[in-house]
Amino acid sequence: FVSTQCSVSSGINAEYGDVYQNQNSSRSYLSLKKFEVERKAVPERTIKFNTKTINAFRPSTVSQKQLYTTKAQKEEKLAAKRIRLDRSVVEGMILKAFKKNQYISQKNLMNITSQPEAYLKEFLSEMCVYNNKAPHKNTWELKPEYRHYESSSASKDMETD
Repeated sequence: FVSTQCSVSSGINAEYGDVYQNQNSSRSYLSLKKFEVERKAVPERTIKFNTKTINAFRPSTVSQKQLYTTKAQKEEKLAAKRIRLDRSVVEGMILKAFKKNQYISQKNLMNITSQPEAYLKEFLSEMCVYNNKAPHKNTWELKPEYRHYESSSASKDMETD
């Protein structure tokens, strides 16, 4: 807010209403405006540089727990790994799983057999057909030559009698 002092001379023209400033008021007004301009020239936000060092704790990639693993924990990890079994054993596990369900996903077969994915895929490509279409999409089904379900074998026995 800026206020100025003005005085009206006695010889004022009533139509135009001329107003003249005093000399003293114009100096104070100019100093006030100068102060405002200087104050507005200073930015509101300034950058402060830190001269002190800051101790920032950065997270490490390896936690302390991982550094000091016990032998028991290492053995648990080895036990959790999927180890390849004999071919005949894995085939038997796959056939047993397909006796319960006709269509099984690869993830479920991995959990049932506890075999590595690549090793299990070898068996699946030999013994099974992959379904891409809607009703049983993304599942495996036994090939006809491997299907020996109990119900079909029981009916064959009855026919031979």
